Amino acid sequence: MLRLTTQRQAILDLINQSNRHWDADDVARALLDTGHSIGIATIYRGLAALEAQGLIESVQLGDKRHYERADKAHHDHMVCTRCGNIDEFAHPTIEALQRAAAAEKHFRLTGHQLVMFGLCARCDTQGGAT
Repeated sequence: MLRLTTQRQAILDLINQSNRHWDADDVARALLDTGHSIGIATIYRGLAALEAQGLIESVQLGDKRHYERADKAHHDHMVCTRCGNIDEFAHPTIEALQRAAAAEKHFRLTGHQLVMFGLCARCDTQGGAT
């Protein structure tokens, strides 16, 4: 059973009160802005402990792990390589294709993460490549 320390509770509350994706540095800055001075190592340990208990979820997006509420419906992510915007989406055809691919390989699917990288509409209209 996870001991929900004051620091872990602050991290959990921060993540659960938003719909955004948080990396450890974002969490540290936001907590500092609200008067919680928690070391980055404690934040990393807290995030890992909260995820291990299923209280939050994470996805590797580029070079950073991002955390979000665990109570969201399944979704995948599109990440803009220019501005860093993270957009969530769900598409039934993609889900069906993933289940079919697993079945073809006699693979018992227990979960998956799909992350697409590219340019969001705003960055794509600004021209130039990343």
